[in-house]
Amino acid sequence: MDTSTALIVFIFFISIMTSLGGKGYTPPPSPPTEIIYKQVAVGEPDPSFIAGGGDAALSSIKNYIAKYRNDFESTTISESIVKHSKTYDMNPKLVAALIARESKFNPRAISSSGAAGLGQLIPSTAKGLNIDDPYDIDQNAKGTTRYFKSLITRFNGKVSNAIAGYLEGPNAVSKQGGFSSHTKSYVEDILNIYQKI
Repeated sequence: MDTSTALIVFIFFISIMTSLGGKGYTPPPSPPTEIIYKQVAVGEPDPSFIAGGGDAALSSIKNYIAKYRNDFESTTISESIVKHSKTYDMNPKLVAALIARESKFNPRAISSSGAAGLGQLIPSTAKGLNIDDPYDIDQNAKGTTRYFKSLITRFNGKVSNAIAGYLEGPNAVSKQGGFSSHTKSYVEDILNIYQKI
C-alpha cells in the first residue's frame, strides 16, 4: 500500500470515528425528568363542602357504588363510608369520590406499590392508622376517612391540596407549595365524581 492510499484510509477512519461521538459531536438535550410543582387552580369547593351529608347521602352513595359492586358490597361500603364520615365530620360523598377514583370500590384492590383496599392505603399509612386488615371494608373505609380528614386539617380546609396530598404525599405538597400538573387531573377527577354522586 502506497503512502497516498494509507493517508486516504487514515482520513476515512478518523472521519468515521468522529461521526460516532468524537470531538465536535453534541448529543441532543435530554428532556427534564424533574416534576415542576406549582399551585394549579382547580375550582376549590366551598369549605361547607367538607362536612355534612350524613345519612341523607347514603342512598345516592349506594346507588353510585352499585355501578361497580354487587348489592351486598355496595350496601356494606356505603354504610361504612357514611358511619366513619360522621365520626370524622367529613362529607361522605367526598370520601366516596376519593375511593371511587382510587379503587372503583374494589375492597381487594392492590397496586404495584402495595397500596391496598378501598382507599389504596400504603402499608405504612395503614399501620399508622391501626388498620390490621386493609382489605376489610370497614377498617379501610375508617382509615381512608380518618387519613383524608387529617390531610384536610393539615391544609387548612383546602380540599384540592388535601386530595393532592393523598396522591403525592402531604410532605411533597407542603414542600413545593402546591402540586404538579399531573396531579391536577387526579384532583379534578375526584371533584367531578363528587358531583355525580
